[in-house]
Parts: sequence; structure tokens; C-alpha cells
Amino acid sequence: MKKFLKHILFFLSMVTLENSFAQNNIELRISSFGEGYTASIKDILAYPSITIVNNDPKEETKLISYTCDFTGLDKKRNPTKVYNSKNQEYRFNEETIRLLKNFVPGENLVIKDIMVEVSNDRTKMKEIKELTSITVKIGEESILENPNNKVEYNGKLLTGKDHNLPVINQKVILQNQVEKDVQTTLTDNSGDFYFKNLDINEAYKINVTIDDKSKIKDGQLYTADNDGTNAKIFNKTKTGFVYELLPNELYVLPRMKVEDTELTIKNFGSSKKSELTVVEYIYYDPNSAEIKTGSISKLDKMIAAMERNSSLKVLISSHTDSKGEDAYNITLSEKRAQKVMGYFIIQGIEKERISAKGLGETQIMNRCKNGIDCTEGEHQQNRRTEFKFTK
Repeated sequence: MKKFLKHILFFLSMVTLENSFAQNNIELRISSFGEGYTASIKDILAYPSITIVNNDPKEETKLISYTCDFTGLDKKRNPTKVYNSKNQEYRFNEETIRLLKNFVPGENLVIKDIMVEVSNDRTKMKEIKELTSITVKIGEESILENPNNKVEYNGKLLTGKDHNLPVINQKVILQNQVEKDVQTTLTDNSGDFYFKNLDINEAYKINVTIDDKSKIKDGQLYTADNDGTNAKIFNKTKTGFVYELLPNELYVLPRMKVEDTELTIKNFGSSKKSELTVVEYIYYDPNSAEIKTGSISKLDKMIAAMERNSSLKVLISSHTDSKGEDAYNITLSEKRAQKVMGYFIIQGIEKERISAKGLGETQIMNRCKNGIDCTEGEHQQNRRTEFKFTK
């Protein structure tokens, strides 16, 4: 009976985890390649690891284990008959790397049974969760492009001279080039809206008809990213506003998500450019300079690039949001920049190649300055660390 009750309690706990966890916040990649992408074995082995990124700043994800599936390899390429190679570190183990070298173009690399521990700062709960498996197609060359040519467009309606006022509960219509309605939505309390399954080869129009003119300040309407950056102005029409959404703007959306930091720095090292700035969101505990475990992998990629090219130097600049006192934020950001610098040094990068400074809230990237009511996502855009590489 006790054994039966244990099984029931375990089942109920798994149901609870399923209901309280959203994998939408988590991005999975094999090396720098997401689900459905094409990658060469050479590029995967350049950074042989799984990457798990949780985009919720209130959550921290810790890897427990995952399995690389080699059931597709024949006996000649897999004489040891290891069909499932279990890993407990982000970097692939030697067995996995050895078997990976035997893949040929056209085959699929599958990572499954991905188990993680998710810690939530809000609830103080820790949950064990199995993530959905990820598949990357093996090719002669890597293709860092969206395999389905479909993207989501996430926007924010803003108004006012400084485009710092969200337009809430506003109808927004997506139209094709013959002005036929394709999708319709309403902005939320932060002015956010989104459209799904847009073809990156098509042009669209975002049409906003204004019934209540009091919503629009200074006669201007803007669309911005959900974090409040990259504000772009609408054109006025007789009944409202329209924004031309061209294919080149849609095309960069999937590419922005697959950019690999280590590869970017590596390419910079061999280029003629004199400097490169990389922006990363390094997460810390509130009011603390302690780096969260989930951000270490981001730093490790930059360290790996610097180890390969001894001519590279880096300036680490830490930024905060506008919450809290200005002077306090300067001090906090300085501590965080020094903490990141210290990690680089511990990992073997010479102190002479690194400098650090804290800038607090002096370089806010969006509308969220002192006194402005913003979403957590908008504030998060300002809690960033910039790495300026020179050589």
C-alpha cells in the first residue's frame, strides 16, 4: 500500500511540475544550432556541447543530464554498439564526440531525455523537468537560417514625443500587400502585440485605425521591440497609421536568435575590424554581484575565443535598469563588472588583457528612465553587460 501511495504522489508531483513550468522560456541548441537547423560535423565539433538558455530572468536552469541518440549508426561506424550516450555536462563526453565524427550528411543528430532543474526566484521552488528533444540535420555545410521561413513578429505600440507611452487595448491589423486582413490582435496593458507565422519572403502592412484620438500624443505612433528598443515611426493615414513591414526586416529576426557569440568573436579576430561590441544578459541575484550559474556558459564562450586569439583584449561594461537610486546602481554595476573580470582571470585570461567599469543606469537603451512605468522585460533590456573587444 505504501509503495502504491508513493507512485500516486510521484504522479501528482509530475502533474504539478507540468502545470507550473513553461518550456517557451527555454532555448535549446546543439552547439549554436537550433531545432530543425542544418549543421556540419566540423562546426558542431568546434564547440561540442548542448546550450540551454532560459530567457526568464527570474528562473535559473541547471543541467542534470541528456542523451545523444546514435541508433542510426550501423555496426561499421559504431562497433562498440553504444546507441545512447548519456552526458551530465554541457560539453559532450569523449564517447559522444567519437561517435559524432561518424555521422554523414543527410542524417539527423538527436539529443533526447534532457533533464534540467529549474529554480524560480519568485516562488523559491526547484523543479525537475524533462525538456523536448532537439534535432539538427547534418549537412556538408552549416546553414544558420530559419528552416521554415516563418517568424513571429513581436511589437509594442508607443506614442509621445519620446515614444515612452504605451498604447493599450488598441486593435492592430496585419495586412498583405493588397491590403487584405491577415491577422488581427489587441495590444495588452504594456502596448505589446504579436503576429505569428509570417513568411520572411513576403511584405506586410501593420494597420492601426484610431477611434480614440486621446490615445495618441504629439500626433505620432511608433512600433518597437517588446523590450522598448528599436522604435520605428508609423506613417499617418486618413483613419490612423500604417507601418510597412518589409522582408528585409523579417529576415533578420531568425538570424538574431542564432548568432553564436564564440563564432562572432572568432570571425572578428581574423577580420580587418578594429573593435567589436558583444551585448550579453548576465544574470545575477537581486542586489548582488554573484553571477548565476546559467550565465557562466555565456562567459565561457568569450573566454574560449580569447584563448584562441591572444591579441584580443576586452572592456567589460556593466549596466543596470533605472530601479533604485542612481548612485547605488553605479556601485552595484561596478561590483558586477569586477566580478565578471575576476571570472575571466580565474579561467586563465591575463589581467592585462581585461578592464572593467560600471555605468549604472547612465545608458538606458529604451524608454525606461526614472519615473517611467515599464514591464519587467523592458527593464531587463537595460540590465546588460557589454563586452568591447579590441586587438
